[in-house]
Amino acid sequence: MTTSIPDQNCKLVAESLTDALANEWRDSKNPDNTAFAASSLTVYEGADFAKHSISRQRDALRRCPSQSEADGKRQWDNVHEVSIPALKGFDAVVAEEGHLGTDANGRSTDTYYVSLTGSKGQYVLHSDISRGPETQQQNRDDATNALSLMLSRLASRGIQ
Repeated sequence: MTTSIPDQNCKLVAESLTDALANEWRDSKNPDNTAFAASSLTVYEGADFAKHSISRQRDALRRCPSQSEADGKRQWDNVHEVSIPALKGFDAVVAEEGHLGTDANGRSTDTYYVSLTGSKGQYVLHSDISRGPETQQQNRDDATNALSLMLSRLASRGIQ
């Protein structure tokens, strides 16, 4: 079980999900390949480990307004934290937005994303949506709806 997090040079590196008991990740896209989404659930040994994960993500976000993959091909700019007031019921939330300027093949692109991560007890939920530039509000709405739905499903199973 791994996650990607920016190192001290703001290059994304794979890192083990220490103290995690389970992790499930799902990617999807719409039929015309103009919108991409990902969601995940990580279960940690306890709430303190989940809080630590959220804290590390927030620290990296604040430190790296520009990020790239280790090979330098995929590059993000204008990476910043935002407030998403519609998200309720989480112990902690990190909301990130940014722009993908160069894709995995090193080609120029104009894709904007919203990435939301929330913790509830020992659970960390994540939702990520990306599309073209004129859809950032729709990205926020879709990511918020996805994360809220995931939390409601945990609650319906008696997880507080």
